[in-house]
Amino acid sequence: MHAPFATTRLEPQLTRSLEHLWNVPFPPPELYIQGSEQALKLLTRLPERGLAVVGTRRPRPRSLGLVGNWIHELRNSELIIISGLASGIDTAAHQAALDNGLPTIAVLGCGFEHLYPRENAVLAAEILRADGLLVSEFSPGTKPLPGYFIHRNRLIANWTKATWIVEAGFRSGALNTAKWARLSNRFCFTTPGFPGDPALAGNQSLLEQDLSHAIWGPHGFGTAWLELSGLGQKSVSAGIRGNKRKQPKQYETGDLGLLCSELRRLTAETGGAPVSELLNWALEKGWEPARFFIAFRTGIDSGSIEEQNGIILKRREASQ
Repeated sequence: MHAPFATTRLEPQLTRSLEHLWNVPFPPPELYIQGSEQALKLLTRLPERGLAVVGTRRPRPRSLGLVGNWIHELRNSELIIISGLASGIDTAAHQAALDNGLPTIAVLGCGFEHLYPRENAVLAAEILRADGLLVSEFSPGTKPLPGYFIHRNRLIANWTKATWIVEAGFRSGALNTAKWARLSNRFCFTTPGFPGDPALAGNQSLLEQDLSHAIWGPHGFGTAWLELSGLGQKSVSAGIRGNKRKQPKQYETGDLGLLCSELRRLTAETGGAPVSELLNWALEKGWEPARFFIAFRTGIDSGSIEEQNGIILKRREASQ
């Protein structure tokens, strides 16, 4: 590919402001970056604003649609979509980011002179023109090898705050990215599927082993970024068809007490519970996602609730 931008070579000792890029397992001795000077600033916003979107290279149409629809819902956020430029889900993630004006970074398993797959050279050029980045730990002349793609997954997982496994078979490489996300104490979200569906066997395995959180809509990313908690949700308080839509309740006095009461029930035996379980309870009660997360944040700020990496650890009496 004839890149419109020069290749920047980064070394840890020369880039103090980007030292977090090397805070990964088996840190690379150097990184190669393609992108504009403006795009290089994206690296300073990682991992806090990074969302990894990964999955199979042969996805079903509905999974591709899910990626497009959910990233569209994220269009007004400050997230950076990160993926690996592979066929399938990776391609859909990068393209959806471009279509919705979100910055995107492709982390490669090869050098810039040997992009893989070759048909994504056009997509790579579009990423660069849109002030995105191509990043590789391999020198520009390095040809792609299967092991390189598995190896780069640790960068995708560590440079993001959360990883979304969209669709993964039992042996999908996306499961390797999920592993690195867990080992690095990052959020890991997985699209649930019908039990026994071979196309989603990897997803099911992650969820059955409690290695990931099931995500039912873009509002689920609110576990990692609270400002996203109201995305993609229709009000459950809508009136009868033809009537005016009622305004959803954002927060009421006593919400925190109700939340802590349910939390005590959920954690009576285990001493902890995923935030997603508490959110599901609130949605079933007719709460708007924003109402839940306001109460949840109030609990954290007051010391009534303690949460770490999506797990609520302690139960204390709420101070009303």
